[in-house]
Amino acid sequence: MREALYSSIRGVWDQCIRHPSVTAADVTVEIYEDAKRQNQWRISHESVYNKYVDMLLPVSSLFWGGKAKVQAYNTKDYSSLIQIRHLGGRGRTAVVRSSQSSGTLYAFKGVDFGAFLESRADFEHLKDVCYHEIRTISSLPPHPNIIPPSNTFITVRKIDNDQETFICGALYPFMEHGTLDDQIQNTKATGARLPLISKAAWCFQMASAIAHAHFTAHTFHMDIKPANFVLNARKDLILIDWEQSGAALYTLAPEADGSWDVKEATTGSSYHGTADTTEPRLVYDKYSGPDRENLAWGRPKWNVFPSWRDLYPRALNAAEVFSLGRTMWMLLEQVTQSEVEERDEVVVSWSDLAKDIPEDWKGVVSRCLDHDPNERIGLLELVDFWEAVACKDQAYPVYASSVPDV
Repeated sequence: MREALYSSIRGVWDQCIRHPSVTAADVTVEIYEDAKRQNQWRISHESVYNKYVDMLLPVSSLFWGGKAKVQAYNTKDYSSLIQIRHLGGRGRTAVVRSSQSSGTLYAFKGVDFGAFLESRADFEHLKDVCYHEIRTISSLPPHPNIIPPSNTFITVRKIDNDQETFICGALYPFMEHGTLDDQIQNTKATGARLPLISKAAWCFQMASAIAHAHFTAHTFHMDIKPANFVLNARKDLILIDWEQSGAALYTLAPEADGSWDVKEATTGSSYHGTADTTEPRLVYDKYSGPDRENLAWGRPKWNVFPSWRDLYPRALNAAEVFSLGRTMWMLLEQVTQSEVEERDEVVVSWSDLAKDIPEDWKGVVSRCLDHDPNERIGLLELVDFWEAVACKDQAYPVYASSVPDV
């Protein structure tokens, strides 16, 4: 089916690309078969284009009334982008160039006219998520392992009024080394093991980024998994996808699946933290009321992260430590997301291939995954562990700028 579609496009591309109107913002190209079963094409100007623009926010109002810090930024018209290829994930994420003359690649994240035509309901959600992510990233204090705010917003204009611009997305640096999951997948073909120097540095960087979000930015990521860490030019990890609108079930802490409520014990046993404090234990109760939903377009349907951030930050801490533990296990064992994302239950175990992993590394992962959130390693202790490993005898750089190729 896909090959037939590509064949149809190839057959008419040279002709339709020369049409003087083909680059207009409101144009769609329809490919169809005539009576002789020959591919034909026609250009249409969609009357609903202005309705698409009406659903977007003007550049001037994106940060009104929010906590995000407005940085200096540029704007660029969507029509000037050169599309290279689409990337995975929700929305219309794509690799683009900013002009014909520029060789620099960027990642475009946003909502284009095509998304609007496909589904108005999906578009509304994707638009809200797009704006939420832009605002969230802009509100985060800088950290070397967290994607920095975009300084280029992509805009569109109405057909009959080009005075005001509306945001449909943003440009971010394109990381040519791909994601952490890509690194793991690349080893599958050869049977190679990723170097321990890389794994130690990456585990530290993952934990450091989440600790920064939790303790400095007082927020959460929610969707911690290998595909949401990309490698920059120095092969340091960068945490992306700050949509906060869903979680991968194969890394999500079991108590954060929406079916549990948490409170702090008022009497009896206490929780002994890793710092010099003693705090009440967290008590989790199974929810038994009517169906509840505050995350209509993602999983789980009941998102506990916002309320736990505000009321029970230790519960949030424990849940994200679990997700880090699952992600670290996938890295250390070298398990791809495709191997676990469809499983009803993920069993964490160590194969003979993981004989190269030190026992204390395996032990700290087990502490992340303790069934009782009260017994899990604290987030700051986890950072300290991996920092000590990464810097041991100066053998491992904290930032893996000299990670060897596999």
